[in-house]
Amino acid sequence: MPVDVTLIAAASAFATLFIVWVRQLLNGKKSSPLPPSPKGLPVLGNMLDLASGEVYVKARDWSRELGDDVISLNILGNTMVVLNSAQAVADIFDKRGSNYSDRPDMPMIVDLMGWDWTFALMRYGPSWKEHRRVFHSHFNHSVEEHRHIQLDISRELLSLLLQSPDKWVDHLRHYTAHIIMKRVYGHTVVDDKDPYVRLVEKASQSTSEAALPGAFLVDLFPSLKYVPEWVPGAGFKKKAREWRKLSQAMINVPYNMVKDKFEKGQAEPCFVATCLEQNNASQMAGKGEVLTEDMIKDTAAVSYAAGADTSVSTLSAFVLAMTLYPGAQKRAQAELDSVLGGERLPGFGDKDDLPYVGALVKEVLRWIPVLPLAVPHRAVTSDQYKGYHIPAGATVMGNTWAILHNEVVFPDPESFKPERFLENPRLPDPADSGVFGFGRRACAGKGMALDTIWIAIASVLASFEISKTTDENGLIITPEMKVAPGTISYPSPFKCQILPRSKTALALMQHA
Repeated sequence: MPVDVTLIAAASAFATLFIVWVRQLLNGKKSSPLPPSPKGLPVLGNMLDLASGEVYVKARDWSRELGDDVISLNILGNTMVVLNSAQAVADIFDKRGSNYSDRPDMPMIVDLMGWDWTFALMRYGPSWKEHRRVFHSHFNHSVEEHRHIQLDISRELLSLLLQSPDKWVDHLRHYTAHIIMKRVYGHTVVDDKDPYVRLVEKASQSTSEAALPGAFLVDLFPSLKYVPEWVPGAGFKKKAREWRKLSQAMINVPYNMVKDKFEKGQAEPCFVATCLEQNNASQMAGKGEVLTEDMIKDTAAVSYAAGADTSVSTLSAFVLAMTLYPGAQKRAQAELDSVLGGERLPGFGDKDDLPYVGALVKEVLRWIPVLPLAVPHRAVTSDQYKGYHIPAGATVMGNTWAILHNEVVFPDPESFKPERFLENPRLPDPADSGVFGFGRRACAGKGMALDTIWIAIASVLASFEISKTTDENGLIITPEMKVAPGTISYPSPFKCQILPRSKTALALMQHA
């Protein structure tokens, strides 16, 4: 008897709507109300609001309209709670971290696309703790292990910008990719055609698309992951199958490259080679304390996946800020000149002597936060906060953008004003206020990421003048302060002019 595909699809749709209706009926019978919520549609709730972009701005606006820093959204009967203030974030993610350090189910990315290896998305528990411990022990104990790499490759960045300044976005990608590939795999990235870099870029693009709230229905109804690929509406299964190949290649291909070199005695110093060396030493000493191959692969791959795109986002925001705010650029350059004397390029030892440059880095992080809604958390058990009910299993998100654009804390938040951090040293540091996540799930690689950003910004400011450019008619082009759609915030494509500041700066770059 032939299968009636239309009947199966109709039955699945009816079952889905019935489940949503039951959930909403049960939610309405709680003794304590959910946090206030904007009006939604029957059954769908606020689902369409998630699909229209800039949810973080809408969440801030809803918070104002509803008169509370904590709001909830109904997504097909599932509860999403958004925390729009630093106080709410501290109360939930810091003070109640044991209940809010879990990650929600992510059927598309984790189950179907195969990103279960990244501890950034792992459920809270022993496996996550062990992965984080290994990462921390290798990447946060000695900054010198990555700073000498960052310093060398920052000089390479200057050379690339000198050769082809119009390709500055490509050069920023090369810069961040080369640092991580060198530190993790001991691999030298020659150009933008590097197969390992292109592989990771494709894999990261797939997760950026899949992680958008409401992008795939399977994230709201996990049982849909069992629907056969041929069923109408299950096109996401085919997409996930293709993306899974990228995920697997990302953890295996560069690792196998290092392992092969290591066995031949040709591996350069790097994270993977160090782990393999330590494993050999432990086995020879009969200690048996070795890292599994999967642990090494996973930790190496997550270092790249988490660091490459985010740093490019921040550095792109820096270029946009310098194009639009020449006064801030000139003040930073004057400070650099007073410290360097035009005799050398900046190094990490200059950090303490460059307070305005440090303030400028903070303002870049605040102005366009990389992950405006951070990575979602999950309530393990039901909870009460400010008289509101937070159901077990609810997705809880910290609105980093709203926190860093709070006009009470940061007056005129849409403007780029590094001096605000010098005039008021008590202002929250954006690096500790959501840019790198919240609570126990904050990014473990924050220190390395900040160093990557700082040395690039200081080096570029010391060497180049970034300004508006002109069109074919000679008219000045003023870029829009606009963010491209996606989980990670990138400024929308724009044009600018990047030229050496002086003959002295040109000579220093050529010598370096």
